Amino acid sequence: TDAGSRGASYVVSEEESEIAATLNVLELLSGGCTTLVEVGGPVGYVAKLVHQVQRFGVRAYLGPGYRSASYFRNPHGVIRYDWDEAAGLAGLEAAREFIQHHDGLSRGRIRGMLFPLQADTCTPELLHATARAARDLDVPVQIHTGQNLMEFHQTLRQYGRTPVELLADAELLGPHTILGHCIMISGHPQAHYPDGNDLDLIAMAQAHVAHCPVSLARRGMHLHHFSRYLTRGINVGLGTDIHPFDLIREMRDAGLVGKVAAESPNAATAREVFNAATLGGAAALGRSDLGRLCPGSKADMAIVNQQALHYGAIRDPIRSLVDCGVASDVETVVVDGEIVMEHRHIPDEPSLPLLLERAQGFAEAYWAAYPQLDWSGRSACEAFANAFPWAET
Repeated sequence: TDAGSRGASYVVSEEESEIAATLNVLELLSGGCTTLVEVGGPVGYVAKLVHQVQRFGVRAYLGPGYRSASYFRNPHGVIRYDWDEAAGLAGLEAAREFIQHHDGLSRGRIRGMLFPLQADTCTPELLHATARAARDLDVPVQIHTGQNLMEFHQTLRQYGRTPVELLADAELLGPHTILGHCIMISGHPQAHYPDGNDLDLIAMAQAHVAHCPVSLARRGMHLHHFSRYLTRGINVGLGTDIHPFDLIREMRDAGLVGKVAAESPNAATAREVFNAATLGGAAALGRSDLGRLCPGSKADMAIVNQQALHYGAIRDPIRSLVDCGVASDVETVVVDGEIVMEHRHIPDEPSLPLLLERAQGFAEAYWAAYPQLDWSGRSACEAFANAFPWAET
């Protein structure tokens, strides 16, 4: 049966969650990020993040993810949806309880956020319920929307709506909503769907887009195109969705891919992508006190060392940062006036070699168990081929 071929679930241990949360916060902090938005992990993992955020003194918007359906493949490898509306509503209630318990901790540095996971895995009822909960709790919402072609055509087949239109119908498209990725929209050349006006809907609703160019480019996809969203009046922020969690690299790739997508060297400028990484992210969270240094703002700063060989001669520090910089150039980070990393030293930082060794061990255990997790019993080497197959063991 279909149910018999969904594969087993991989159970993440407490120690795995702890180490993953620690590495997550350390990597983002050491790259200059002062405010983190974690997109809806399991409750146990998000609870570990709360501890690490408090430990290292950063700011974060957190909440467990929830949805009405998960994906699986039938014996022929066809993707199916496993719907469970009760589980989705229970997940929303767990998220509500998490926010009520944690919002405002650490002198306001920890804030709650609702994370319905994907537009295509949430029923319209769950989306409506999320919109009501967001108003009741006065918290923002983040939802993956238009992140791939499958999702785009799935909502068209099931509801006669694009993912963006689906959210608009559910009253979830608004100034407190962040659309994760949001690349596959009406008018995108890969969608081959000329109808609809998704960009206008997003702009009129004053919703926001979280753009993660590195993960998209690795999958052969791109935003079409960055400057087009901005000229339509849509606020775009930048995020990291895959290793390395390097926001400086995300700026560079947003600029490069944006130029290629627009076929213009004048698109996705250094100014545009830098603003997206700073002001755009702050605006998406409704925080005029973040992303800038001026009276009334939080004293958040990242001090970058540009006296390095890979910068060469510098005329414009911002263009050089976007074109040449990497996360490890960040030397000092200040959050709300408090130094949380100085000369790349983080107080109470654990042994990174030990953490990475444990993380490698957990990953190897997962790869060893992969035949029991994959729908067709493939090994990890078969599912994720090495660059040079002769190197596989």
